[in-house]
Amino acid sequence: MLGWLALHLGLLAAAFGLFVGFQLRVGLDSLLSGRTGERLRDIGEAIGHDLRSSPRSEWGGILSRYSASLGLQVDLWRPQEEWHTNAFASVPPNVMARLKEARIAPPRQPDPMVDRRPPPGPGGFPPQMLGPEGAPRAGVFNPPPGPVDESMRPQDRMPPLAKPVFFLRGQSGDGYWAAIDVPLSTPRNQNPVHGIVLIRSNDLSGNGLFFEVRPWILGGIAVIALSIVFWIPFVLGITRYIRRLTSATEKIADGDFKVRIATGRHDELGRLGAAVSDMAGRLDHFVSGQRRFLADVAHELCAPLARLRTGIAVLEPSVPADRQPRLQAVEEDADELARLIEEVLAFSRAGAGKPQLQPCELEPLLRDVAAREGGEMEIGFELSPGLIAHADPRLLSRAFGNLVRNSRIHAGSSASLRISGHLSAGLIVLDFQDNGPGVAEEELGRLFEPFYRPDRSRTRDTGGSGLGLAIVQSCLEACGGRVAASRPAGGGFRVSVSLVPDSPKD
Repeated sequence: MLGWLALHLGLLAAAFGLFVGFQLRVGLDSLLSGRTGERLRDIGEAIGHDLRSSPRSEWGGILSRYSASLGLQVDLWRPQEEWHTNAFASVPPNVMARLKEARIAPPRQPDPMVDRRPPPGPGGFPPQMLGPEGAPRAGVFNPPPGPVDESMRPQDRMPPLAKPVFFLRGQSGDGYWAAIDVPLSTPRNQNPVHGIVLIRSNDLSGNGLFFEVRPWILGGIAVIALSIVFWIPFVLGITRYIRRLTSATEKIADGDFKVRIATGRHDELGRLGAAVSDMAGRLDHFVSGQRRFLADVAHELCAPLARLRTGIAVLEPSVPADRQPRLQAVEEDADELARLIEEVLAFSRAGAGKPQLQPCELEPLLRDVAAREGGEMEIGFELSPGLIAHADPRLLSRAFGNLVRNSRIHAGSSASLRISGHLSAGLIVLDFQDNGPGVAEEELGRLFEPFYRPDRSRTRDTGGSGLGLAIVQSCLEACGGRVAASRPAGGGFRVSVSLVPDSPKD
């Protein structure tokens, strides 16, 4: 989810950059309605004021001074006079086309019919706007105090404001050009005389006059930062809860049905967590019921089995010699049934009750189990000294005994078993590896299921009940350990056991 968030922010930044680039390349005039237009209007007002206040012979110096102060190229263009200082080596065709489209109005010549007005009165107001004593009537604008040029009408005293005309990029990337309509003078009874101040920059910023890139960059960074601040808690909350769900389901898959997930959320993930907790509880109840059922069945079978074996013992002296082999086969079946009942009881008891965890020295325990269960099979040891596990010795003895007996039965009498042990990543790792025929790769994942037997082991002599490795797993998990089966590269069969080492007490 963090990756998708990063991709989303990257696409957002790319889209923002493309939009800005496209806007700046084909639609720069839109910037005139914002801060760019305000800055151009202000500089146009300043240039126009200086030009109107100076004789024409000084205009070149004024324009050169503004070029130096702005760090840009500045010139004045009028339709009749073209360029005033020839500051530009060349003007792109698209800029010239826009200049000619500006349509600057020429000065209006006096019209006797239109300009036949009575002479203005005191203060420059027409006589009809004055009172009996020469003062303006009520509601008429009262001019500010000070000397008044009687030769100018009120509408002639304030020239029109400068106005940005266009802002574009020169053809073939020849700089950035801004045009400002600047009033140069206001003759009496004529339209104001206008010119266009053209400013050129090699880059878009124009030393801050055209476009300020920094606010855009800071704005983009602010948007991304706010997005991250807004999304990170949400994403982390989801991913943290998903990690808890993943850890819980992995524990359930390993057979730990006691796991529960806090259901403080009220969204879909909260419902999922509640469903996983409910599923774990149901599985725990189901597995516990299965174990109780097996234990109850095994206990119920003990009584009839005992009576059967007693009856066989009573009948044996009276059975003729030719019928003795048949009676012996029945007795063997009774013995096999007794072993099956014993394993079922062992399986049901393996995970039941609270284990008595204590320091358990592994080498003496393993050697004792090998001597008891190994028979004539050759068994070698490669154990690091001082391996002490925190476990229940009774459960470990049963688990190790089943592993040794499993190798003796399935690997064959001529096979050998090697038991190795060492510390790895803070755990005690024991490997039980024989050189027998091994197990097919596709069957390794199911060997610890109750009553599962590989196809090749379904005979009376080597098949067993399918509970041996299941008992191993139950005993080790009750001690906080883990078990896994694998097929070594050189052949054979290997079972790896992981146990928690005993920590010394201060």
